[in-house]
Amino acid sequence: MATSKANPADKTNGIAAHHPISDSIAESLHGSVDALHHSGAKAETLLRDKSEHSKVALDEQLNAIKHAWQGSGVKKYASENPLKTAGIAFSVGIVATLLLSKR
Repeated sequence: MATSKANPADKTNGIAAHHPISDSIAESLHGSVDALHHSGAKAETLLRDKSEHSKVALDEQLNAIKHAWQGSGVKKYASENPLKTAGIAFSVGIVATLLLSKR
């Protein structure tokens, strides 16, 4: 009596390696994951580009504001009269609180 040995390539963990339904599902899922990865990578690249563009635009605006502040009369007055400036700010805060508070 001759017994045939199964080819080790035909088995995976003691289970027959031929399973067309599972293979079909796995192939479909791998395709879905690959498509999701591609979409995610595209979105990430787009977001990174947009954030870099926004950073450059905000840096330009910040530099313009700093430049305008350096030459403003308000900065000069605040530097020369710090106590008056603090008093004015405190007074404006009190008035704003009175006007905006609910009674």
